[in-house]
Amino acid sequence: MRERPLEPDTDNSGVGSREGKLKATVSRKGCGFLFFMRLKINGETVENLQAATVGELLDALRIERGKVAVEVNMSVIKKQDYACFLLRDGDTVEIVNFVGGG
Repeated sequence: MRERPLEPDTDNSGVGSREGKLKATVSRKGCGFLFFMRLKINGETVENLQAATVGELLDALRIERGKVAVEVNMSVIKKQDYACFLLRDGDTVEIVNFVGGG
């Protein structure tokens, strides 16, 4: 399986920049490093989010998990995978709220 590039592959050549623009800071808990990502969420670029998984992203955005569907890079993520699906710098995330009515 081919490793994903760190930077978005804008020309679809299959090669991204290996020079990632991730910012790292030492964790205050002394557990290593926290990496801040750049994500595109519902069409808006968001930087410096401390969310490694879809579940952590929803928590950071204060979105209730039960009432949304999440798509990462055009693939729908199952609710049971929210806690373990890892996000990467440059991912495109779509979060859709369920709306009822009649």
